[in-house]
Amino acid sequence: MAASLLRLHFHDCFVNGCDGSVLLDDFPGFTGEKTALPNANSLRGFEVVDEMKAALERNCPGVVSCADILALAAQLSVEMRGGPRWSVEVGRRDALSASRITANNDIPPPTSNVSTLVSLFQKQGLSVQDMVILSGS
Repeated sequence: MAASLLRLHFHDCFVNGCDGSVLLDDFPGFTGEKTALPNANSLRGFEVVDEMKAALERNCPGVVSCADILALAAQLSVEMRGGPRWSVEVGRRDALSASRITANNDIPPPTSNVSTLVSLFQKQGLSVQDMVILSGS
């Protein structure tokens, strides 16, 4: 699940920052990011985040955001698989909105060529090395 959680987190961060907006479900009058082209039938790990949130809510309700849970889950799962460690600052607030349009425009679709990938990652302030690491993970 480590790669899936990391991918879920980076897809979240590509749209309006790391705010948990990728976790929001569609409902009448609201379309989230889960069904955007780069995410649909592709992202995994939602149930893992849901289980973590439920456990935290039982013990400390209303304290830890889903956005922080996703960021920490990505970091810890990579570290537990022998990958690098990085610092994760906490204190994120969960998104109250999402943008399927931005997800479709800013997250690299599976059909992207190298120049499109480089461009979309650079738009996020990420290097080619970052792109290779995230894509390879």
